[in-house]
Amino acid sequence: MNKFKPWKKLPIWLAISAVVIIAGIILTVLLGFNTAAERPDNLQLEVKYDITVVNSEQLQDKLESYCEEVLKSNSLTVSDLQKTKGTGESGEKGALNYYFTSEISAETQEKVKTELETKLEADNDLNGAYTVYLAWHTETVTSATDYIWRGAIAVGVVAGLIYLGIRFGLGCALTGLALSLHDALFTLAVLAIARIPVYASAPLLYASVAALLSLALWLVHCIKLRTLKKESETPLDAETSVETAYRGAWRWILIIAGSLAAAVLLLGALATNGVRALALPLLIAVVAPLYSSLVLGPAVHLQVRRALDKFSRNNKTKYVGKEKKADK
Repeated sequence: MNKFKPWKKLPIWLAISAVVIIAGIILTVLLGFNTAAERPDNLQLEVKYDITVVNSEQLQDKLESYCEEVLKSNSLTVSDLQKTKGTGESGEKGALNYYFTSEISAETQEKVKTELETKLEADNDLNGAYTVYLAWHTETVTSATDYIWRGAIAVGVVAGLIYLGIRFGLGCALTGLALSLHDALFTLAVLAIARIPVYASAPLLYASVAALLSLALWLVHCIKLRTLKKESETPLDAETSVETAYRGAWRWILIIAGSLAAAVLLLGALATNGVRALALPLLIAVVAPLYSSLVLGPAVHLQVRRALDKFSRNNKTKYVGKEKKADK
């Protein structure tokens, strides 16, 4: 890293990013994102039960065994099972939710429902007052929470840019804006090119996370630049300033991004299938900001800093003030 000078190779980084982003845009227009992780057309078998079953673990186990028996006899493979425990005090219903990744014909759906109802009616313990309710329906993945999170992240990005501008100056804010836009587009492009399975509503979430993390990693550079400016007795030129700050920032950037990547991998390894499909593509939203912070950011900021310094010098040269009138 000591001999690596990414700010001298800006055309290379721009070419790489341009190829990836343009290819991603083309594939997104032609094919869209791979939404294989989504389950809008697949079915969920929901079996609800009321307080009679809620209060008995034995009845809950018996109900679950009946469901598994009927599904197995109809050669249906369950991809996920989620159990909701009802509360006897409030009369809240419990539920067994079976999810399927393969297509199920309408005839099979009706057959499963009929067979399960027949078994439950024949069981005096479960039949009782018809406490079990069956329903086939499609799973709705996108909820209001998704939009709230995306909106919150977007607000965080805007707030981060404002903070950079006030705290570290216009140059850092402009670079941060460029990097956040780049990382959001780069993340979407990689998702489209690699055909990574995602939920239909997830790409914008990943792009927002990438933009927010991009600002967080760029903040490490900004802190080093500000510290360097305070400690230097004489003003440093743009390249010296960028290089010195980079030497002190790259290790911290690797530590932060590496820790986040490890956390995402751990979450994906331990989570359920549904959460895993949402979590693992987040690695792209971590790698993209890491790439931009280590190589693209310093190169872009050097050009921004040079442009602002030149603009400042030109303004000082042009302004000479009013001539003092001679005394009469």
